[in-house]
Amino acid sequence: MSALSSLAETRAPELGRETLPQAAPTLVLGLGNELRGDDGIGPAVIRELAERPDLPPGVTVLDGGLAGVDTILLLKDAARAIIVDAADQGLAPGEWRRVPVAMLIDHAIGKERGSAHSSGLAQALALGQALGSLPPHLVVYAIQPERVDFSPGLSDALHAAIPSLCQAIISELRTPTA
Repeated sequence: MSALSSLAETRAPELGRETLPQAAPTLVLGLGNELRGDDGIGPAVIRELAERPDLPPGVTVLDGGLAGVDTILLLKDAARAIIVDAADQGLAPGEWRRVPVAMLIDHAIGKERGSAHSSGLAQALALGQALGSLPPHLVVYAIQPERVDFSPGLSDALHAAIPSLCQAIISELRTPTA
């Protein structure tokens, strides 16, 4: 069994969801390391979304941990995907942006600043794009960390941002894709 299939099988059931189906219509993927302060925002948002009664049907939420380049394997069968990750964008802690994937691949977030594991995410997205295996509808919600250190738990600023970030994601999920 590959490390990736082990990741999907061990993390998804903790959230009360099944593992990623063969052809998931929509995937919300949280990336990050909960032992590195605000880098744990992706998994925290996934836990919050999993508890929301207004999560639309057909949406799978998944804690991808530090999937890195393996992220493309998690995304490959989705028709629509949203990635949530911490990224140093020069914003105030807790501020977030909806970032088109092309911008992530081509500009500052993927090359100059990026997340604590940006090279893995940027490389995965670039590889997925080159292989034609990215979902047709893919965006990243990037949130500015206050601290990425070796202590568990989110800063107050990121903890406070979770409700608005989740609401934005739910709103996006309710918006039909073209």
